Amino acid sequence: MVASRAMETDRPPSPDGAGRGFYEELSKRELHPHTIRGIQYRNLVIAAQLGDHDQAVLEIGPGEGWLCGILSERGHAVMTCDLAQGWLPSLVARGARGSVVAPMTRLPFAGGSFDAVVAAEVIEHIPEVESALGEAARVLRPGGRLVVTVPYRETLHRIRCPQCEAEFEPNGHVHTFDEARLEGLLRQAGLEPGRAFVGNTRISREILRRAPIAPLLPLLQGLDRLTYRSQKVSDTWMLMTARRSGGS
Repeated sequence: MVASRAMETDRPPSPDGAGRGFYEELSKRELHPHTIRGIQYRNLVIAAQLGDHDQAVLEIGPGEGWLCGILSERGHAVMTCDLAQGWLPSLVARGARGSVVAPMTRLPFAGGSFDAVVAAEVIEHIPEVESALGEAARVLRPGGRLVVTVPYRETLHRIRCPQCEAEFEPNGHVHTFDEARLEGLLRQAGLEPGRAFVGNTRISREILRRAPIAPLLPLLQGLDRLTYRSQKVSDTWMLMTARRSGGS
C-alpha cells in the first residue's frame, strides 16, 4: 500500500527553487532511449555501492522507479520519497515497500531508520542543500551509507520567462558541484565522504549506445575512472558515498 503525505505547497522554498508543480510536470516526461541507457548505467553503479541484500534503503527522488526496481530485486527493503505525487503509482509495482510525498529538508522518518539513503540527481534542485544532507544523515543508522549523485561541474544557465519576466534555470538546478564542494557539504552534515566517481564520459557514452550495460559494467567504470580528467568532462554526473559515524 502506498502512503502519501503532502508536506509542502506549490510555493517554491526560495526565490531560486522550483515548486511542486515543476516536479509534477517532470513526472510526465518521456525520455530518449539513449538517456534511459545512461540512467540505467548510473543506477547500476549506485546499486553496486549497497551490496546484495537485506538493507533498509530510503530512495529520495525515485523518478520512474528504475533504481527502486533494481534494489528491490536484490533483496533490499526500499522506501521512496518524492516531492511530486505523479511518480508514486508505479513505485509499488517496482517493489517499493511504501512511498511518501515530502521534501528532503523535512523527511518524515525517525532518526536512524535506514541502513542506506540514496539521492540520485536530487540535491542540485534544493536551495537549502545543507539542511537536506543533514536530514539524510539524521535518518541513517550509525555506520549507514549515503549515496549521492549530482551533475558534475555544471554551468548553470538562467533564462527569462517572456510572460512574467522571472528568471529561472530550465532544469530546476540551483547548485553546481565538483569533488571539493560535495565533500565539504557531506562533512558539514556530519558524514565521512568516500571516493568520488565521475561517469559517464564520452568514451563509455559511445559504448552505452551500442552494447548491453550490465556485463560491461566493470569495463565502463574503469574507462570512466581513467578518462574523465583528461576529457575535462562537464556534462555528466558524479557519485560520492559517505558514512555516518558510529558504526563499523
